[in-house]
Amino acid sequence: MTKRAVLIAALALRKAALQLVSSPFRAPDGHAASKLGEIRRILFIRIDRVGDLVLSTPAIRALKYGFPSSELTVLAGPAAAPLLEHNPHVDRVIVYDRSRGFIEKTARVNALKRMRFDLAVDPYDDRELETAWIAGMSGASLRIGYPCGGREAFLTRVVKRPEPDQHIIETVLGVLKPLGVPAVSFRPEIFLTDSEVECARGWLGQVGGDALPFVAIHPGAFYETQRWPAEYYATLADRILETGRLKVILFGGPGDEAIVDRILSLTKTGVVRCVTADIRMFAARLSQCRLLVCNNSGPLHVGAALGVPTVSFMGPTVKQRWYPRGDLHVVLRIDELNCIGCNRGVCPAGTLECMRRITPRMAAEAVSGVVHELHNPGASALLTHSAVRVGDSAGNRVGTKET
Repeated sequence: MTKRAVLIAALALRKAALQLVSSPFRAPDGHAASKLGEIRRILFIRIDRVGDLVLSTPAIRALKYGFPSSELTVLAGPAAAPLLEHNPHVDRVIVYDRSRGFIEKTARVNALKRMRFDLAVDPYDDRELETAWIAGMSGASLRIGYPCGGREAFLTRVVKRPEPDQHIIETVLGVLKPLGVPAVSFRPEIFLTDSEVECARGWLGQVGGDALPFVAIHPGAFYETQRWPAEYYATLADRILETGRLKVILFGGPGDEAIVDRILSLTKTGVVRCVTADIRMFAARLSQCRLLVCNNSGPLHVGAALGVPTVSFMGPTVKQRWYPRGDLHVVLRIDELNCIGCNRGVCPAGTLECMRRITPRMAAEAVSGVVHELHNPGASALLTHSAVRVGDSAGNRVGTKET
């Protein structure tokens, strides 16, 4: 029996078992639908990583516009939750830490139940069961989400699963279809305060020492297959600094200390280091940079939400699903590789060729192209010839030229 057959059989068994034990969570669908116009308290569940939450903000905005008199609560993971601060469409953020034990999680979910939600929205479209369980335990009379591997046992209304290559923003928005809620915008958003921005400007002025703009580099990513090599980042940083027209700031979050220090050990002097667990501080400082260079991970979508142009590296990821949205984004990806798009966290071949074949020269040309588009007089010092194309407002163009 193949691994795929085993997986399908296991999911079928899980689905059957969940159908048997989930009767306490069920409510007549017609009863829930009849209360659609009476929704006052909404729970939106997004407890995973930073990029997923940022790309869910268009759906959060649509929910609030669709139910303007409702109280919208977002259940979010501890790393991403601060990015919802000052969001005018969110009334309350509750942190849910998936690393905690079952007893602590159950206590948190029981507290949700006491809040008497009318609607729970679970936008996950894969086999993720915990979020569906949370929706079921919330006690909301209407619980909507995508079916997969028995998740539907905890839901009162299921939505047809999207195509696997549909962009994540459309996928999250798609779960709202039963509510008749249209999209207000497809742009992700993060809201910074004036004081956060002013503090970031002051810090950049102190570490910069002059008026030269910063190019931000963030080398972090959850999976090794998403990470461009450290030595490539170091080479790129040196090429940018050699122009004399731009400065480089190397960002990192929790767990990125080793790769940040590795890059710094390989670069010449002049790179500014900023490793912080404060994601809002990172966002504020990033918002004042001319450009972000990073992997296809959370920082990419933070940058796009802030309107910062980006150059990013994509390997095994399903490309249509995770493009950055907005203007002046360049995605480098080697489309001609037979294994491209494997969507795995560990390289089956052990070569990480999809990342290693994106050369520093390609990245430098991409940076030059974006800076040139921004009318920076220093762009010509890096630009040799166009190696990539700048993405349009839908973020659906990719450059793959190899040099």
